[in-house]
Formats: sequence, structure tokens, C-alpha cells
Amino acid sequence: MKWPFCPQCRATVTVNSSGAVRCPCCTFVTSLEDIPNELLSIITVSADTVVPNWAKTDEEQEALEASLQNIVRATVEEPCIKCGAPEVKFYTLQLRSVDEGQTVFYECPECNYTWSVNN
Repeated sequence: MKWPFCPQCRATVTVNSSGAVRCPCCTFVTSLEDIPNELLSIITVSADTVVPNWAKTDEEQEALEASLQNIVRATVEEPCIKCGAPEVKFYTLQLRSVDEGQTVFYECPECNYTWSVNN
């Protein structure tokens, strides 16, 4: 038996609190005691979940903001919508669902005005 699959039909078996192992698709039934220990000792480890920014401490949020200030932005020949400077810096973020476009953030190096465009 290749744990956790049924040896008769290859469906995934279920285990209840008493240790009974059952196949939901056929008549296979056994107990955890009848399964070799080396099959039950498989351990999987999930990756750490990412903590959203709103759940971070104030110190973590301040450190993140400070690191974002040092990022070098790309420059594009696009006039600033406030002061008309010929070039602005920009970056993109995926703020909406995956099937929608990214949001482009523009920053004017002359007047420090920022704005965004949803693509």
C-alpha cells in the first residue's frame, strides 16, 4: 500500500479519529495499526505564509517604507500632469485581481507629485 492511496482503486483514503482507514470509492477498510510505520512517518513542511503589510508591527512597516524610498525608479518620457516636467519616474504594482492589468505609479522628480493609472 502506498500511503495515503487505496491499494484497490487508488483513491485517497480517509482516517477517522478511531484510526479506521476507509476508501470513499470502494470497500477497502483497514486500521492505522495495520499500516507499516515507515509509511506513516512522511512529513511535509509548508512554506511560511506571507504576513500582509497591515498585520505587521509599526516598526516593520516603517522599515518597509524606508526601504521603498531607496528604490531606483525607471524613467519615462511622459509629462508630469501637474507641472509639465518632460520626464517622470514610474513603477508598477499588481493591486487588482490577476486577470486585470497592473497599476502604474508615476512620480515627478521636479514637483514630487504622484499619481496612478490602472492599465
